[in-house]
Amino acid sequence: MKDRLKYVIDSRYFNGTCLTSMSDGFHNDYGGETIEELRIRENNPYLKAVTPSDIDKKLRLYNQSLSEPFKEITEEDYYELLDVLPPLRMRQNLFFVGEPYYGNMYSFCFTRQGRYFKGLRSVLTPQSELDSQIDHHVEIINRKAVISKEGTSKTVTTGTRLIPYYFSLDGKQPVFICNLVIQSDPRKARTDMANTLKSLHRNHYQFYKGKGHYETPDELIDHVSGKKLTLVPDGHFFQYPPGRESTTFIGHIKETSEEFLFRIYDREYFLYLLKRLRTVKKESAQEQINIKS
Repeated sequence: MKDRLKYVIDSRYFNGTCLTSMSDGFHNDYGGETIEELRIRENNPYLKAVTPSDIDKKLRLYNQSLSEPFKEITEEDYYELLDVLPPLRMRQNLFFVGEPYYGNMYSFCFTRQGRYFKGLRSVLTPQSELDSQIDHHVEIINRKAVISKEGTSKTVTTGTRLIPYYFSLDGKQPVFICNLVIQSDPRKARTDMANTLKSLHRNHYQFYKGKGHYETPDELIDHVSGKKLTLVPDGHFFQYPPGRESTTFIGHIKETSEEFLFRIYDREYFLYLLKRLRTVKKESAQEQINIKS
């Protein structure tokens, strides 16, 4: 019977949990329903029975999705987390909080250059890997960028001018940000550009928010996950070919029609977002078109 074991999940996403199990591979252990009957009972045609090896793979990816980029916290928060429980692992200037978040994932805190940071990491992570991640994060937050723009604008239509903006990190080739679009209200255009540059700087030139209520992709995904909503992203986000300087994460929330747009410049952050997107319900824009037609 063990080799027949199946778990029932929603095929659109995996958030670390299963709906139920089927020890014989065909019937719900807690009600006897088949997968077809479960789809009807749950009003969810996306339910799917998968093998334990499938679940193991999904759990590995889910744990990786929890390893979000480190976020800065206050000194008070740092020492409160240090004191709330005896640390599970501790070295000078870093520790794991003594209570798990999920499985072997724990809050990991460290301090560098008089600043304090927190993120979820596996407590089994070797110290050398933690040190490497910390060094990489410190390098990112200390980035210095030069913002530039083309000296002359391009007139695309009567009354509309474009001025391309760029940024350069550590003297490297300038990377395109977006165009300042000057139309009837140049003050609004310049305010929008200023907000874009602030977002880019605030996020250490890994990405910027171009549209929407949510300041970061993580904030968007947290909201969608918590409310059990559905993302409808543009499929182009899932492509980031070598040599490309950026990719755009654009789309809307199905249930609320809220739009979002983020320009991603960091391939490592892009790969992290791909893992996070596995944890929320998604439908492609093409699926939406097919449904409406």
